[in-house]
Formats: sequence, C-alpha cells, structure tokens
Amino acid sequence: MSKRDQSSANPSTYITQVRQGSVISGNMKSENSIRVDGYVTGDLVSDERIIIGNHGEIGGNLSGMEITIEGYVNGDVIAKGLLHLAQTARVFGKIYAKHISVDNGAEMNGKINVGEKIEVPELNSSSPSRSNKQEAVEKPLPEKRKTNVFIPNTKVDDEDKTDNYGSVAW
Repeated sequence: MSKRDQSSANPSTYITQVRQGSVISGNMKSENSIRVDGYVTGDLVSDERIIIGNHGEIGGNLSGMEITIEGYVNGDVIAKGLLHLAQTARVFGKIYAKHISVDNGAEMNGKINVGEKIEVPELNSSSPSRSNKQEAVEKPLPEKRKTNVFIPNTKVDDEDKTDNYGSVAW
C-alpha cells in the first residue's frame, strides 16, 4: 500500500487550518476536516469534521459530519452527526444535528433541531454571509457603538459581540 493509499484510509490525516490572525472572506468547501482559529466570513462545508477553536470567529454557515465549536459562530450549523458545543461556544443561528453535546456555559440563540429522525437540510451556500466585516474595514464604526463586526488587531470584548438577526422571532 502506498503512502497516499495509507493516508486516505484515515480520513483525519488531512486538515485545512485557518490559523489565529488569519482572515478569510469567502466560502470554503473541503473533502477533509477544517479547523478555524482565525476569522472567516463565509460558509464552511466539510465532508468530515469542522472545529472552530477558542479564537475562531465565523460569519457564515457551517455544514459537516461532526462539528465542534469552542469560539463564535453567527450562522446556521448543520451537523450530520455529532455537534459539540464547548463551554466557550457562542452560536447565533439555527442548529440542526443528529446528536448534540453541550458543555455548561455554552451559549445558543436560535431554533434548535436535534434527533435521529430530524431532517437535516443541505446548506444553501448561495446565501449571503451574515458578517459585514469587509464593510467595517472600509467604513469604521464609532467606538461607543456595540457591533458584531470583527476587525483584526482591534480588541473587542466578548460581551460586545451580538448577532446579526436583530429582532427576528424564531
């Protein structure tokens, strides 16, 4: 068996990483796992796992077999298997999962559908991103205003982060 054949036998061998301090604008799709510790404005789709690290911030939807969230997500989350929300997780959006694990302290704001018999929708990646980070770079907001815009190299307290849903009723 060649090295390539051996590594394809273990699906977690290849991981796409977005490191802390990195900023990506646009949708990302991978047959392999994805780990994000930076900023992503756009949808993430993986045939395997998606991990949003402590410093990871997503302005878009997630879709994967297994999803672990330790950071901040402003978008819908679609887990075809297990969704794990760590103590530091903050999710604003609809959640669809076959199984869920939620640590004490995790925050969720949105409609939650969990169970073996629920219909897990396909991600419509043509939906617009829920983050307006690019606009904020072009037109800075006044300092006193609370916002959900994340600009690298700018300190933002977790308490100041809000969702983009406004007053939408679930």
